Amino acid sequence: MKKLLFVFTFIIGLHSYGQSTVILAMVLEEGKEDAYLKMEANWQKVNEAAVARGLITQWSVWKRTPREGDEGWAEYFVMIRSNAEQEKMAMSVSDWEKLSYKVFKGKSKKSTDKRLSSKGIVKEMRSRTYKLVTTTGWRGLEWELGDKAYFHYMTKKNDDFIAYETAVWKPIAQQRILDGYLKYWGISELVYSNDITKELKSTSTHIAFNFPTKKKNQEVFKSPEDFLSKKAEEALLSSRDMLPAEELTLIYSTF
Repeated sequence: MKKLLFVFTFIIGLHSYGQSTVILAMVLEEGKEDAYLKMEANWQKVNEAAVARGLITQWSVWKRTPREGDEGWAEYFVMIRSNAEQEKMAMSVSDWEKLSYKVFKGKSKKSTDKRLSSKGIVKEMRSRTYKLVTTTGWRGLEWELGDKAYFHYMTKKNDDFIAYETAVWKPIAQQRILDGYLKYWGISELVYSNDITKELKSTSTHIAFNFPTKKKNQEVFKSPEDFLSKKAEEALLSSRDMLPAEELTLIYSTF
């Protein structure tokens, strides 16, 4: 099983706040999950080559845990992270094709295109691009396939939203990291949606991610009791709307 070892510290990094993430929400054709996973296994090889060449930072595929009554939601999410420099030299469709033909050297272009094609497999691909706006940075811990992640779609209600998240919630997330329950917390702002996504008429403006560790018995979060902390929490909650958390499981990754 593939693993990633980060250095054991908080890593903000020179390019953290220049980081962008393209998230592809995949709605599959009925009965095509096995074909989809086979296709993404081929895409992993291409994206590993892209990471090795410094063209992207990281690529991963996550399976969403379904919930009752959520028909129409994506079954899988593909995430492609890039830093500011990589974003400037964003790869075109032609660039990806040339890279894929190199990766599958010895195979015909027709065969390679078929390996990577989503035709008849993916019913709908909803693309969103996010820019990182506030984060704890990563705590270096070992990662492996099967790990969980959680995200919330968020809609800002006033211009103080990120300031409150940074001042009120970020320290809580940092303490959870220090206590060994969390690897990462961060919020990114939506900067682009494709036409299919726009048709959903979603009002979300941001997305918040939490990457927990496997440590158990975390205490349930309790609202503060002192006056100033209570007021800060009230201001935070009134600054945005937040949908329930979505659970993801790591299936493939270039880690």
